[in-house]
This record gives sequence, C-alpha cells and structure tokens, in this order.
Amino acid sequence: MFFITIYIYMKIALIVDPELLSSYQKYLENPPENPESIHPFQTLKDAIEEYGNKTQFLTPNEQLLSQLIEGKFDFIVNTTDKASTRFKPAQYVGLFDLSQIPYLGSRLDAIGICKNKALFKSILQLNYIATPKFQILKIQSGIFPKIDPKLKFPLIIKIFAEGIHEPTIPDIIVHAPNEIYGDLKNLSKKRKFTYALLEEYIPARKFYLPIFGNDLNDDIHFLPAIEYIYPDDWTIEQRIHTITEEMEYKFLEITNPIVKRARKVAHKAYTFCHCRDYAMAVFLIDRETDNLLLHEINPITNLLPNGKMALAAEHIGLSYRDMINDLILTALKRYDLKLRGKYGKREKLLQKEQEQIDQQKDI
Repeated sequence: MFFITIYIYMKIALIVDPELLSSYQKYLENPPENPESIHPFQTLKDAIEEYGNKTQFLTPNEQLLSQLIEGKFDFIVNTTDKASTRFKPAQYVGLFDLSQIPYLGSRLDAIGICKNKALFKSILQLNYIATPKFQILKIQSGIFPKIDPKLKFPLIIKIFAEGIHEPTIPDIIVHAPNEIYGDLKNLSKKRKFTYALLEEYIPARKFYLPIFGNDLNDDIHFLPAIEYIYPDDWTIEQRIHTITEEMEYKFLEITNPIVKRARKVAHKAYTFCHCRDYAMAVFLIDRETDNLLLHEINPITNLLPNGKMALAAEHIGLSYRDMINDLILTALKRYDLKLRGKYGKREKLLQKEQEQIDQQKDI
C-alpha cells in the first residue's frame, strides 16, 4: 500500500546513469557556446520542472534506498536503460518498491521476465507468439549439452548471469557446431556454471514499436513504429553490434498491415509480462518468409530526449515535455492518485481529445 500526499508540485527523484551524470556535471561547469547543444539531462530536468515539480538526480548504488527514503521524494523516474554500474536494472528497481514511493515503469518481476531472454522467449512460445528459434544451454563444469540439429546456422550465443543477459560478454556469432563448443569451452574456464541462449540469426528488417499505458486502465496505445535501415553490404557482426542511433531510419505508417499485426502482438506480450506505463517492443520481419517475429520487449527503454521513444513522439508532434509528463500522468493514474496542477489540466485535455476521436469514429 502506497501513501503519498500530492501537492501542486512533487519532489521527483531522477535515477540516472552515473557516467552520464558525470558528463552532465562537466556540461554545467563548462556550458557549450552553441545554445542548441543541450545535455539530455538538462532537457529532462527542464521538462519535468515545467510541470511545477522539483527534481534531484540519483544514481543506482548501495546508498540508493536510504537516499530515496531520507530525501522524502513523492515520485521516482528511472531513466537508466543501461546503467554503468554493477547493479543490474532488475535488481535496483526492487529498491523502489522497498521505498514505498510511487514510480514510473514496470516492477521487478516484469523487468526480470523481459531481461531474462531465455525465459521471455519460452513464455512467447507458450503463448503462440512467433520469435526466432532458440535453445537454452546449461553449462556445468565443462559439460555441454547436444545442440538441437533443427537449428539453422548462423547462430547467436547470448550468455546469462543470474538470469539476466550478461552485458559484459558480447554476443557471439557462430557458423558451425565446433565453433559453439570452442567458445563455450573458453567461457567455462572462467565460470563453472552458466546459461547460454542459442538463437537463430534471422536476415530481417527490424523495427521498434513504443508502447504507452496500462491494461488495468484500458488505455494502452502506441507511438509510431521506427524501422532502422541496414546497408546491404553489412556483415552479420555489423548488424548485431552497431548502435541503431548511428543508422538511417524511417517511420512505418499506422495503416501498414504489419504494424497493425505488431500492435496486437505487442499488446498481448506487454500484458502477460505485466509491463507498466511504457516499454519498447522490437520486431523482426523475416526477409525470406515475411513472418513477423517478436524479438524482445524492453520495459526500461531509453526515456531521454535522444532515445527512440522521444523520436517517435516528435514524429506525431508530441513535444518531449508532454511525452515525459504524459508518462508520469499514466503512472499517477495507475496509483489512483489525485491529479493536481498541470497534470489535472493535461488529463482533462487528453480526455477531451479522446472524446473527439471517438465521435469521429461514430460518424
């Protein structure tokens, strides 16, 4: 049970990547001459404070729980999709629940399911949602299980630690069975027990579908899908390891049949994984079969102004200020908290816009 008093403003804790916070502090000490070179954290801070809130940056570390409680925060916004700390997202998000402070985003259980790729893909199979074929390998004291002969090469090896995809070990591309055993044997010298996920590499188009809202409120909706364009001459390694922000992209129309199918699939997966407030669904379109495959759902996707969520919002004319505060509004409604100040006004405006949309549908 959460107890909170909402005043005209809230005191909001912004959980951020420590390395990015360090760069922001340097930005404040030596502001750039170009006024348009605004640090993402400054944009985030300004956007939330424009709604009358007070903000403070915190990083995920051993003191986070005590800092949240002693700071008497009213709300938490987590922006760390890839925090450069030994605390994995699925661990420190649990501290938000212990603090009993309302927060934006999914709970520990949902993040744990989605970030455990092997478990997530197994759940997709049980719910008849197409995903690239895979096999889970348990590596124990140098003993390796037999590779499923039905899997087609090339394969991608993903290593797991404590149920979470291990970011410190890059995904490995293998083209033959002997390569798999060689790579796993080298890994077993460092770790006696671990899990690996073997996944078929699919020559495919790849697009991202941002999800907003909550199933309990019956207000789940989507931002435009973004497809990133891979050059034809790229190798498999380049396709897997290149950061998408460095690539060309295009938006997919809502009327596109593939987008319509993707929305239904994403809604289903988002719901049974118990995601809350927002997430990013990642889809593949098999170039050989045109099959739509759900690759992952990321419940802690980048919420900063340089992320895909903000990019999709901008495409439909939704400012970053309104996007981030609409997400906070979604969470406040989920907690059934009284909406005051600009959040109350924003909710009335959104309700009015939805009524107009519903009236047009009836015509």
